[in-house]
Amino acid sequence: LVSSHLTHFFSASTIQTSPTSAPSDAPSVSPSSMPSSQPSIVIQTIRTPGSISSNKDFCSLTDAEKAAFASAAMATVEQFACPDSETCVASITSACGQSQVARRQLSSSSTSSSRKLQASNNWQVEYVVVEQFTCERATCSSPADVAKVNAIVETITTNMNGSMSSGQFKEVFAVKIIESAALNSNLVECLMVWGTVGAAETDVGGSGTGQTGVFYPDWENNTGTCLQDGKEPAYMKLSTSWLSDSLEECCSQFYPGWNFNKCMNPAGSGLWYVSHENGKCVTDCDAGNGGTCGGFANLLSNDLYSNPRSCCEAELFYRYIEFCEADSLLSECYQGTGLFYRGDNGGKEVCARDCDPASGDTTCGGIVEDAYIVLYETAEECCTAEYNWIDVNLCAARTIEASFGKYWPDKDNAKCLKDSEMPSGQLDVEVYDSLDECCASGIFWLSKGECFAASGVAQEELGTNKFYVDWINEHCVKDCEGPAPCGGLAQAWDPLYDSSAACCAKVPGRTANDCLYTSP
Repeated sequence: LVSSHLTHFFSASTIQTSPTSAPSDAPSVSPSSMPSSQPSIVIQTIRTPGSISSNKDFCSLTDAEKAAFASAAMATVEQFACPDSETCVASITSACGQSQVARRQLSSSSTSSSRKLQASNNWQVEYVVVEQFTCERATCSSPADVAKVNAIVETITTNMNGSMSSGQFKEVFAVKIIESAALNSNLVECLMVWGTVGAAETDVGGSGTGQTGVFYPDWENNTGTCLQDGKEPAYMKLSTSWLSDSLEECCSQFYPGWNFNKCMNPAGSGLWYVSHENGKCVTDCDAGNGGTCGGFANLLSNDLYSNPRSCCEAELFYRYIEFCEADSLLSECYQGTGLFYRGDNGGKEVCARDCDPASGDTTCGGIVEDAYIVLYETAEECCTAEYNWIDVNLCAARTIEASFGKYWPDKDNAKCLKDSEMPSGQLDVEVYDSLDECCASGIFWLSKGECFAASGVAQEELGTNKFYVDWINEHCVKDCEGPAPCGGLAQAWDPLYDSSAACCAKVPGRTANDCLYTSP
């Protein structure tokens, strides 16, 4: 039976020299009658994975907003990763921890199945940049083919890391967000972005994703992780002891200890850990893959956190949290809290504001970095708590550099001065609401008239022209300098009356006719 079938398949009658009218019911087993007139076209596909996160909680937005965010991110990735290539496409593989079907496909059939990256759930967006070119050789192994692959990978990696570190990625991403009708433009305020670029994988002919489901330790290339590309060395294929069914199993066996984290996350987990050396928190990713990357975390000694603020609160409690978070994010937007603190920490004699003097605000004493510095809501609160030997109103006015309309005694020159016109050089000086009070208490060795005159008040301006009781002579006099009924300037403790009758009513045994002072 088998012989008769073989005879049938190999009989001359089965060899066709022209196309059949319908598809064959069995594959052909004979070679073509002559070589092809054109060489076979072999496509090399390079897949470069990457990850992006930001300091904005995009993952708490609506589905439509998250889709718009991911679209803006991919448009930005493509602008930097594929600046001059028509065959380069960036596609989302995971958004907010959920695997995604690639949103864009290449026209070639080689991308009919999208590569699924292992989602870390720590990055807001994970993506893959796919680039293709036609190989010189069928094996895609010629020097020119190898050089082409290296050039593509180098371009994508350099462009992405460079744009992250320089801030260009953030700037373009912000523009894309503003242009999106589904996103609030306020999201770009103080926006910070970080990310990583992973190791590229190649696929010849577009036959699949290059993944076999069998992992082996990549000791030949020293990548520090396990691969599943079917290119394990021959000796590993001879024994199943070198092969694992999952990445985690392989990493646990061949990259234990602090190497495990890098093995599981070759481009970094995207989580945050403390760098005590730098006094801030950094991202778990290879140093140089973005400004916030601090190198791979050592899981034996480094706890990982989902965001820099959580890391700062747990590990750098001696730093002021807002500053630590901004410093970790390399944010140039943070300008301090605007609250008040003891000024000698910022080179001032009174309280200072928590802000950068470079902003042009002269009340700023510098941005607070350390948590031991107490911050106060108002200048008055700060002055009361930190400078209780200074009049609180004077201290607050000096703090915010406001005009201060009270009087202070210049005892060296025996006069009183208005602080808004001649500020006191001494902060511990007594201050008074009125010139009258200042002269009476601060320059008490002079008469009121002498003090007023020394303080620059003209004679005609002295007094209130109201009435007060001269208890020594038991009559009422007018608060003024000059002839009767002026009796000299009233002292601060003298009650004043609007009329002589009201004043005389306070003097026992006197009538209105003989109460008022008329002559010496």
